[in-house]
Amino acid sequence: MAAPFDQKRAAHLQEVLKPKRLTRICDVGANPIGPTPYADLLEAGFCEVWGFEPQEEAFAKLVEAQTPNTHFLPYAIGPAGKATLRVCHNDGFTSLLEPSDDTRNAFGRLHRGTRVIERVEMTLHPLDGMKELPQFDLLKIDIQGGEVDVYTSGKKRVGKALAVISEVAAIPIYHDQPLMHVQMSELEKLGFQFHKFLFLKPIHRLNKFSVRLPRRAYHVQALDGDAVFIRSLLNLQALTVEELKHLVILTDAVILSQDLGVAAMAELVNRDMLTEDEVHSYIDMLPNVTAREVS
Repeated sequence: MAAPFDQKRAAHLQEVLKPKRLTRICDVGANPIGPTPYADLLEAGFCEVWGFEPQEEAFAKLVEAQTPNTHFLPYAIGPAGKATLRVCHNDGFTSLLEPSDDTRNAFGRLHRGTRVIERVEMTLHPLDGMKELPQFDLLKIDIQGGEVDVYTSGKKRVGKALAVISEVAAIPIYHDQPLMHVQMSELEKLGFQFHKFLFLKPIHRLNKFSVRLPRRAYHVQALDGDAVFIRSLLNLQALTVEELKHLVILTDAVILSQDLGVAAMAELVNRDMLTEDEVHSYIDMLPNVTAREVS
């Protein structure tokens, strides 16, 4: 278990860590169909977001809700060149890949949501070399199967990030979709290790007999979910002071892995950038912790 977001705790970290700038988040596929994991941090004013969304309607909604700390561009991200966007009946399934009939037929589901209603030709833009985009601390990506192309065409930018939150698939929703193990392999080449799932959605198989199996009780096949990858997870000593500070902020407010954040704080103590008392003062703000030992 981990502690949920707390604005007082997030503000306390800003005061103690004194980062040189706001934490930067790059959101590839920023279609606002649901709350993002960084929403609380953004609302608190402690991060800035650079979002990319090629769908015209979704982009218009993002621009309409834009705040001083958000910046949106109508780009599809990937290796430079042309591509076809498959706009699906359910916006959340829109992808550069073609939906898989095999998966739809095997589960008796997803036919309506993944039905392609429009095909839009567009130009892809790689993250590397994009002048509008500053170096970011977190890459949040949800583009329905095109994630690996973003990594391989943006190695310099992605490889300098501290964390990646990516939608990963256990079974293919699209033809030739790179599954979770392929994403893990590409990110490992850039120095990232798998850390945790934010969530993992199951899917219920439908057939003429399955009506006797209540969905909540027999809902077991993993479909997809959001996974977190951390750079230098096993070697925090490799991170700079400023990187450690932003990792602490992300682990507390977005990734919700406060034990990892405390490990990063311990490394800052080793470098005389934090005091032990400052680490303890943060831990004191977390729920369900043991009392501080009195020496």
